[in-house]
Amino acid sequence: MGPDGTSGGAMRFVFVHQNFPGQFGRLARALMRDGHEVTALGMAKGCPIPGVRYIPYEAAPGPDDAPFRNRYSPVVPRLRRAYGVAHRARQLAEQGFRPDVVVVNTGWGENLFLKDVWPDARHVAYFEYYYAAKGQDLDFDPEFPVTDHEVVWRLRAKNAMQLGALDAADLAVAPTFYQRDTFPAYLRDRIAVIHDGIDAQNLRPDSSVSLRLGQDGPRLSRDVPVVTYVTRNIEPMRGSHVVFRSLPGLLRIDPRLRVVVVGGKGTSYSGQAPGGKTWFDVFRERIDGEVDWSRVHFVGNLPYDQFVKVLQVSSAHIYMTYPFVLSWSSIEAMALECRLVASDTAPVREIVEDGVNGRLFDFFDDKALVERVRETLADRARSAEMAREARRIALERYDFESVCLPQWRAFLGAA
Repeated sequence: MGPDGTSGGAMRFVFVHQNFPGQFGRLARALMRDGHEVTALGMAKGCPIPGVRYIPYEAAPGPDDAPFRNRYSPVVPRLRRAYGVAHRARQLAEQGFRPDVVVVNTGWGENLFLKDVWPDARHVAYFEYYYAAKGQDLDFDPEFPVTDHEVVWRLRAKNAMQLGALDAADLAVAPTFYQRDTFPAYLRDRIAVIHDGIDAQNLRPDSSVSLRLGQDGPRLSRDVPVVTYVTRNIEPMRGSHVVFRSLPGLLRIDPRLRVVVVGGKGTSYSGQAPGGKTWFDVFRERIDGEVDWSRVHFVGNLPYDQFVKVLQVSSAHIYMTYPFVLSWSSIEAMALECRLVASDTAPVREIVEDGVNGRLFDFFDDKALVERVRETLADRARSAEMAREARRIALERYDFESVCLPQWRAFLGAA
């Protein structure tokens, strides 16, 4: 179907994301496989997806000195991107390029003017998160209180950009109900919920897998207890400080136990660590004398196939997050039949029910985390049963090919 509801053949899709493909990689590939034409606009130099017509753009000139950029970061870079991508789109329009559907991740400000450039296209706003001063991530963790009174103002500025994006869109979508429900109640009915989808069918448990950590590291398998924790970067937003505090107790569970931490030492979502240090340095220093570090393995950000193998050898997998955006890795762990031990926070409760497909614990209680891991390792039969249920849920709700792609096709008018 075409975007106007009439019967049509191949359609022209445009995806806009400053770091394309972002959330749109699987969908872009699937639409090309269906015979549609896919164009992407982004700020990266190249595109990792063969067949996509990739058009880079640059942000429009503007104030770029560090104090201004940092102080007004919610607005200025987003407006510069909005102007930059709109000017690039205008060039395409002047060359006769007319898309049928334009899909934009609104978090970077890029869709603000595109409706004016391509007024006949159907414009889809992809929303990840609507910020709040109270009741979500900002005031969640008393260990890291907000001391900058302008933080709330910057959140309001981010939200103002999102409201502008919604005004300029014909359709809107969010990946989870929790993320949709961060938006004001009067707007939620306008936002569909369709997950990006994971390759759940091909993410399978494999008890025969073994993995060597580096050239001289140990070889890990299901023969020894392996506790895993995955985060893009080691920082408070994903509970890294709680995981670090739990390490002495985790290592006391079994003398053979190993902990594998997948994640970088930069910052993705939390503020910068104090004293010019990384959060990794801060958290490690707090417990340095209490931990046998030869049994804790920090492996950085791994290639995807290695990440999968780490989860396949996992005996208990820790997932933590503030009330914020849900990580793909949490659902990928479910598809791999990981024994989940997860923080009892709202995003997690959407995918994990305590005692059914995983074990939940209070986010701030590192001792409860240790006990939940101990239960998981001790009651192997029950843990395996819950892990199988976790995979069933991942397949039923989040598999890209069988569940999410048909929803996306119908939503975009490409069914």
